[in-house]
Amino acid sequence: MEITGEQLEALVATLEDEAERDKLIQSLRGLVQARQAREAEQEQGAGGEILAALAAKTETLTRQLGQVGQVLSGLPVVADLILRQARDPAVRGLWAEVATKLVLILLAAFAAEWLLRLLLSRTRKAVESRQTETWLTRVVLLLARTVLDLLPILGFAGAAYGILALAEPRPVTRLVVLAIVNANVLVRIVMAFARLLLTPQAANLRLFPLTDETANYACIWTRRIASVAVYGYFLAEAALLLGLLPGAHAFLLRALGLVVATMIVVLLLQSRETVSEWLAGKPAPAGDGGSAPALRRRFADIWHVLAIVYVYAIYGVWALGVEGGFQFLARATVLTAIIVMAARLLTGGLRYFVERGFRLREDLKLRFPTLEERANRYLFVVHRVSKTVVNVLAALVLLQIWGLDIAGWLFSETGRVVAARLATILLIFAGAWVVWEVISSFVQRYLEAQDEAGGAKHLSARMRTLLPLFRNTVRVVLVVFVALTVLSELGINIAPLLAGAGVIGLAIGFGAQTLVKDVITGVFILLEETIAVGDVVTLGSNTGVVEGLTIRTVRLRDLTGTVHTVPFGDVTSVLNLTKDFSFAIIDVGVAYREDIDEVIEVLKQIGAEVQADETYGPLILEPLEVLGLDSFGDSSVNIRVRFKTLPIKQWMVRREFNRRMKRRFDELGIEIPFPHQTLYFGVDKEGQAPAARLRVYQEDTGTGRAASRPEAMDQTEQEIEAARPEADSGAPGRGP
Repeated sequence: MEITGEQLEALVATLEDEAERDKLIQSLRGLVQARQAREAEQEQGAGGEILAALAAKTETLTRQLGQVGQVLSGLPVVADLILRQARDPAVRGLWAEVATKLVLILLAAFAAEWLLRLLLSRTRKAVESRQTETWLTRVVLLLARTVLDLLPILGFAGAAYGILALAEPRPVTRLVVLAIVNANVLVRIVMAFARLLLTPQAANLRLFPLTDETANYACIWTRRIASVAVYGYFLAEAALLLGLLPGAHAFLLRALGLVVATMIVVLLLQSRETVSEWLAGKPAPAGDGGSAPALRRRFADIWHVLAIVYVYAIYGVWALGVEGGFQFLARATVLTAIIVMAARLLTGGLRYFVERGFRLREDLKLRFPTLEERANRYLFVVHRVSKTVVNVLAALVLLQIWGLDIAGWLFSETGRVVAARLATILLIFAGAWVVWEVISSFVQRYLEAQDEAGGAKHLSARMRTLLPLFRNTVRVVLVVFVALTVLSELGINIAPLLAGAGVIGLAIGFGAQTLVKDVITGVFILLEETIAVGDVVTLGSNTGVVEGLTIRTVRLRDLTGTVHTVPFGDVTSVLNLTKDFSFAIIDVGVAYREDIDEVIEVLKQIGAEVQADETYGPLILEPLEVLGLDSFGDSSVNIRVRFKTLPIKQWMVRREFNRRMKRRFDELGIEIPFPHQTLYFGVDKEGQAPAARLRVYQEDTGTGRAASRPEAMDQTEQEIEAARPEADSGAPGRGP
C-alpha cells in the first residue's frame, strides 16, 4: 500500500503531540500483545487441542475413580447390611423368591430348547452329513443348519420371556432374569454365526480352507470373548439398575473393555506364528529368486504388533469417549481394506500387461535372436518397479487416510521441491538405462551378427577386442555420471567430491606410474590393432595365443597350456605371428649327391598335392613358393620353400607338407642326410697304412637274416668287430 503525503503529515503531527504519542504507543503495545497471543494459539495447534482433550478425559476418569473409591470404601457397610438382611426373614424370603423363580424360568427355558433340539437333530445330522462340491451348495446348507441352530435358541428365549410374563415377579427378579436370559441368548447367537463361518464339526461344509484344529481353536476363543463381554455388560447394567453409582458403573464397563481387549491380544500372540507363515507365503522353488518378497516377509514378522496397537487404539477411543473416534477408525479401516485390495488388483493387472507387452512376435525373434533374452532380463525389473510404485502410492494414500496430511505436504513448497527432485532422479535413471541398452544392444548385435548362410559373420579382431572394452567404458561413465547427478539432486555439493577425486587422481598418477604406463601403452596398442584376441604373438620371452585383453594387461596361453599375464608397460616389442596372413617356411635338407633340380620338382608336386587337398587347400592362400638353394650344411644342401596361409594355420600346413615329403622321398630314394661315423686306423712313419683285414656283413634281403659269422677270427678282426658301432648294422649306405 502506498503512503500519501497527507498520511505522513498526520503521523508527524501525532508524534509531535505528547498525548497523541502516548495513545499511539498504547495502541501499538496492545497490537503486539494480541499478535503474540494469536501466535501462541497457532503454535499450540492440533497438539494443544489434543492435550486439552486428554486433560478433560483424565479429569472425567479421575472423577469416576473417586466414585469407585467411594463404593469400595462403603463395602464394609454393604457387607454389614447384607448380613443384617440375611438375618431378616422378610429379606431372606425376597431373595429366596428371586432364586426360585430364576431357577424355574431357566429350567423351563432349557427344557423348551432341549425339546426343539431333539426334534431337529435328525434334520441337522442330515444337513451336516451331506457331501457337496460346489461353493453355492455349501452356503445353502450352512444357512439351513444355522436356522436349525437358531430355532432352539429362540425357543429358549420365548419360553423364558413367556414364563417371566406369567409369573409377574418383583422388579428385582425381573432384572436378574432378563440380564441372564438376554446374555445367554446373545452369546449363543454369536456362537451360531461363528459356527456358520468356521464349521468346526462339519469339515465337508466348511467355506474357508481351515484345518479342524484351527476351526475349533477359533470357536473356543470366540466363545470365551463373547461370554466375558456379553455377561459382563449385562451384569454391569443390572448392577446400575439395582443402585450402583454411575461413575462406578462407567469404570466397571471400562475395566470390562480392558479385559476383553487383553483377551484379544492374547489370542493374537498365540496365533502369531501361524498367521506369520500364512502372510509370508510359501517359499519359491529353487532358482526363482528366493521366497516371498522382503516387504511381505517383514510385514509377516510385525503384523501382531500392528494388530495389538490397533486393538488398544480402539479400546482407547472407546474408553476416553473421543468424539468421532469410532467413525474415524471404522472409516479408516474400511478404506484401508479397499486400498489394499485395489493395490493388489492393480499389481496383478500391471503384471499381465507388462508380460503381454514384452512378448515378441516370431518374426522379431528370428531377426533378433538375442532380443527376447534381453527383454526377459528386464521383465523382472519392470515387475519390481511397477509393484514398488503401486505400493508406495498405496502407502501414501493410507497415511492420508489415517490422519497424516501427505497431500498437503506434497502440495506445499517443500513437497513440490522433493517431488521435482525425485522425478529428476527417476528421469536420470531412465535416461541412463536407455543409453546403456542402446549401446549394449548395438555391441551385442554387431558381435553376434550372422551372414546370409546363418553362420557367424567374420569380424575383425580389432572390433572383437575394442567393442567389449567400449561397452565397459560406457558403463563406468554412466555409473559415475548418474551417481554424481543423483547426489547433486539430493542437495549434496559435489564440487568437493570432484576436487577430491582430482587430488586423488593426481596422487595415484604419481604413486602408480607403472599402472598409468600400462594403461596408456595398452590404449595405443589396442587402437593401432597391434594385437588382438586369437593372435599368436611373442612378447619378450613369452609366446602364445592371446586369450584376453584388458586396458592394462594381455593374457597369453602357450603350447603347454601355461597362462602368461603380461602388463602392457613391460612390452617393448611385439612379434605378431598371425597378422593378416602367415608363411609356413620349410627348410629341406638333401644329400650332396642328389640332383637339386629333381628335388625341387618333387617339392612342387608335393606342394600342389597339399593345396589340392580338401582339408588343407582352403588354408593356403598362394601356391608353394620355392625360394631356392638356401645354404650348404655340414652333410646336406638346404632348399627353402614356403606357403602363404591363413593366420595361425602355417604350422598345420607345414606338418602336413613334412609328412608327405618324407613319404615321397622314401619312395624315390632321395637321401635325407644324417650324421655318419668314420674309423681311422692311422699310418706308419713312411705314411703307409697297415693292411686291415675286414669282413663286410650284409643283410639278407630275401630272408631278413644276417649272413653267417665265421667261427674263427684273428685278433685284428676281433678288434675291428668290437669297434664297429651298433648303429652301422642298420644304417643305409652305399658301400664301406
